[in-house]
Amino acid sequence: MITGGFDFIAMMFGLCGVLVWVERRFKWRLFKWFPSIVLIMFASMALYTAGMWEMTDEVRAARATVRDNLIPAMLFLMSLRFNLVVIRKLGVRLITLCLASTLSIMFAFVLVHQLMNPFLGDETPLTFATMSAGWTGGTQNFVAVKEALGVTDAAMTYTLLMGALCYSVWLVIIIALKPFKKKFDSFLRSEDKWLNEVLGKLKDVENATKVEMPTLLLMLGLSLVVASVSNHSGIFLSSSGILNPMIWAIIISSVFGMLAAPTWLGRVGGSDEISGIMLYVIVALIGAEVSLGAITEAPMYILSGFMILAVHALLLLLVARLLKMNLYLAGIASIANIGSAPSAAVVGAAYGRDLVPVAIIMALIGSMIGSFVGLAVSEILLWLA
Repeated sequence: MITGGFDFIAMMFGLCGVLVWVERRFKWRLFKWFPSIVLIMFASMALYTAGMWEMTDEVRAARATVRDNLIPAMLFLMSLRFNLVVIRKLGVRLITLCLASTLSIMFAFVLVHQLMNPFLGDETPLTFATMSAGWTGGTQNFVAVKEALGVTDAAMTYTLLMGALCYSVWLVIIIALKPFKKKFDSFLRSEDKWLNEVLGKLKDVENATKVEMPTLLLMLGLSLVVASVSNHSGIFLSSSGILNPMIWAIIISSVFGMLAAPTWLGRVGGSDEISGIMLYVIVALIGAEVSLGAITEAPMYILSGFMILAVHALLLLLVARLLKMNLYLAGIASIANIGSAPSAAVVGAAYGRDLVPVAIIMALIGSMIGSFVGLAVSEILLWLA
């Protein structure tokens, strides 16, 4: 059993390396439906469930350090291909889809609570409201609403389990839907001409220089420096009480990348390769503390969580059909709420790195309104109770 921090991180890199190599080497049909990025998530969960590593303090610290630094480093590298001016051209349709995702989650929590209330605990109006804040805005909103409503840690146990397991499975599902884009887009009647025109402008830049060892080392070193600066700046800025350190780090690293994109750095090779490696490792770290055996501990809560996701998905697809949005944008809008800015960025990168800025914007919108969503859901559930 792995109990050391370095050993754990080595396992994560090794897992990613083996699965990505196997996908590229053998090209099995399995990878068409389950790309290596999805299998990495499942494999990480399975290995943790099997007891391959123990979440000791050293392992937790190593996991947090690598994850929290790779995320801004990855976003910096991906943002080097992005033109900030283009974002404004996504306009009302993008914002409408994002808000529709949030409203569908609110409605789903209220509906499922009314259906499942006889099988759940007495404090679920408050615990569900707290989780709805986390599922629309992220951890910082979850914590804010939990404290505002005075919900105890003991009361949150099963709802937290529901949130962690359902979110992890939902992230895998969202990424695994990538091969089915054409079939979904037929139902959604998507019109991608406007989107393709916008995203196409992101590619209208001079081709990157040849990828060589010096450029790889430059991109790796520069991205880690940016991550360090972003994290320290995030800690300082969060002391004002506005957003949390990770959200600030994401904003700062992305802005650095966007500002550097028009310069010679945007044309230096190696950013795609390095950020791709970081993406795989982050996905492995996300699944490294989710036990597949948790499903036996709180079945009714976990069932409720999947019911919430089903209602949310149905409503979001209907809105996407009305707006004629494609599957990728609907998936990003969903995970930007259910997850957080980092997970939205992961999904955006998995669908196509041009969509990463869209994912970040949607997640930031969710983080701005998440606390209000949680408080509103609490009022509705308590009134209905």
